[in-house]
Amino acid sequence: MPIRLVRAAALGAALILAAPARAQAPAGPARFEGTLVTISAAAEIEASNDEALASFYLEVQDADLARAQSQLNQRVADGVATLKRADPGAQIETAGYGSYPIYAAGGGRKIVGWRVRQGVSLRTTELASLPRTVAAAQQQLALGGIGFRLSRAARDRLDAELIARAYANLSARIAAAAQAMGVPPARVRIEEVHFGARGDAPPIVPMARAMAMGGEAVAEPSFDAGLSTQRLDVTAKVRFLQP
Repeated sequence: MPIRLVRAAALGAALILAAPARAQAPAGPARFEGTLVTISAAAEIEASNDEALASFYLEVQDADLARAQSQLNQRVADGVATLKRADPGAQIETAGYGSYPIYAAGGGRKIVGWRVRQGVSLRTTELASLPRTVAAAQQQLALGGIGFRLSRAARDRLDAELIARAYANLSARIAAAAQAMGVPPARVRIEEVHFGARGDAPPIVPMARAMAMGGEAVAEPSFDAGLSTQRLDVTAKVRFLQP
C-alpha cells in the first residue's frame, strides 16, 4: 500500500476516535392514552330554617348631645335586658354607635341638635318564641330587619348527605359519558375530584323604619322561617382509555 494511503487511513481512524459520542436524546414527557374530560355535577337539599338573625336599632334626638346619649344608653340597655329575659339562650350584640349633628334649616353650619343611634342584633334558634321576643323588645327598640337560615349545626348535619348525593350524581354522569364514547367501565380512570363550597345563607331582609314607642305594648308579629336550599358542586377530571 502506498504510504500516503496509510497516512490517510490513520488520520480517518484518529478522527473517528476523537469524535464525541452522540448524546442520547432526553426522554420526552410520558404520553397518556385516551381522552381527559372534565365532568361536573351537583346536589341540593332543601331543609327548614332553624335560626333567626334579627337586627334592632334606636335613634334619639335632642338639642343637647350628652342628654341624647344618656337617653339612648338607658333605652338600649333596657332593650337588651328585655331580649335577654325573653330569650336567655340567644346571642345578643350591640354595634354601630354613632352621633350626628343636626344643622339649622336654610344652610349654614349652626348645630341645633344631635341624633344618636345604636344597633342591637339577636341570633337565636328559639323560633317558636321569636314573635313574643320581638314584640317585647319593640317596646324600647325598632326592628330593622330579620332573616332566617340554617344554623351551622344543621348545615354540618347535611354535609354527609350532600357529599353522597353529589358524588352519586357525578358517577352517573361519568357512566353516561363513558357509554356515549363507547368506553367500557374498566377503562375509565378518575384522576381528580374537587368539591366546591356550600351555598350561603340569605341576607337579613330589611324592615320598615318604624321607631319604637317606649313603654307601649306591641302586638306580636307573624314570622315564617321558610326553607333553605343547600347546594354542593363537584368536579372531576376523568380519563377515558380507548379499548
